[in-house]
Amino acid sequence: MRLSRITLTIACIGWMHSAFAQETTPPAQVAAPEATPASTWPDPATSPAEMLDVARIQRSLMVDAAEARDRAVIVGDRGHILVSESRSEWRQVPVPTRTLLTAVTAVDNRLWAVGHDQVIVYSSDGGLTWTLQYSDIASEGPLLDVLFLDAERGFAIGAYGQFLSTTDSGATWTKEVISDRVAGADPLAAPIADVEEGEDDSMLASTDVGEDEGDPHLNAITRVSAGLLIVGEAGSVYRSIDNGATWERSDLPYDGSMFALVPLDNGRVIAAGLRGNVFITGDLGRTWQAMNSGTEASLFGGTAVPGGRAVLVGASGTVLLAPADTLDLRLFSFGDGGTMSAAIPISESEFVLVGENGVANYSPN
Repeated sequence: MRLSRITLTIACIGWMHSAFAQETTPPAQVAAPEATPASTWPDPATSPAEMLDVARIQRSLMVDAAEARDRAVIVGDRGHILVSESRSEWRQVPVPTRTLLTAVTAVDNRLWAVGHDQVIVYSSDGGLTWTLQYSDIASEGPLLDVLFLDAERGFAIGAYGQFLSTTDSGATWTKEVISDRVAGADPLAAPIADVEEGEDDSMLASTDVGEDEGDPHLNAITRVSAGLLIVGEAGSVYRSIDNGATWERSDLPYDGSMFALVPLDNGRVIAAGLRGNVFITGDLGRTWQAMNSGTEASLFGGTAVPGGRAVLVGASGTVLLAPADTLDLRLFSFGDGGTMSAAIPISESEFVLVGENGVANYSPN
């Protein structure tokens, strides 16, 4: 799962630019250019992604990655999707949207990707061809993660507590907010605490919603044998033991945003987020133990490695290896120094890393 993280920051940069433009009035003697009618602008949600030189896309913002049965799939900016059977040579495939894609998930050879404008695109052939299942350009917040339990049942989550569900492979989606499925929930009962970002993650960290915005941003969703987990801003945690029909709200022992969930093969789950905070749970989020990351760089993604281990990635080229038998993480640094948001394993010691500088293979020393 990934940049719930990158997405919200890009959105916030856009909002800030818009606000600045509104506050800056041109001199009276300079005539403002005539505005282009909105109807003449193409809808990015339904406009196909531009086909470009693959080397150029490999160096551009890519946000999340997943492994289908036949190949690895990476999604990112402007609707770009790359696929690879070798995990080293990539090629672009046509996509029916040019909005920023923030997350992708796979069930066997079926994939779903989500993003801005609440776009959801679907592939039935391992990522080679894609169709647009859903979009809502009027929505204020992007979708930030997606999870399918099987080929029919799935969930997409996002900003302001957005919670979409389907029982027919995405042919239709039911749109709610997470508090709709929490018994007795009052989303305005407790204000969301703002968390001040550190310098190392200033570009790509999520911003917290204001006190009157209701449900928190939902950044990551995952599944283990015991049930489903969601993490979001302000230390929010949601857990479900009935395949997502109902959810229980709880909290981490830290009130900052969590951006990533990594399910391990031993049933435990790692949560990672702001300022290098990492926690692990073995009881579906009822209790959490802090892990020692050795860094204050924010963490945005990760992947499980055989043997109950994990790799976490984040700001400033940060790579963390989580051993199976200790709470102390091993800290590494990826050479380009960029922010990374996802990883997929090639072997136990080599990974594909995805982030603001594109895609690259990496082996920790």
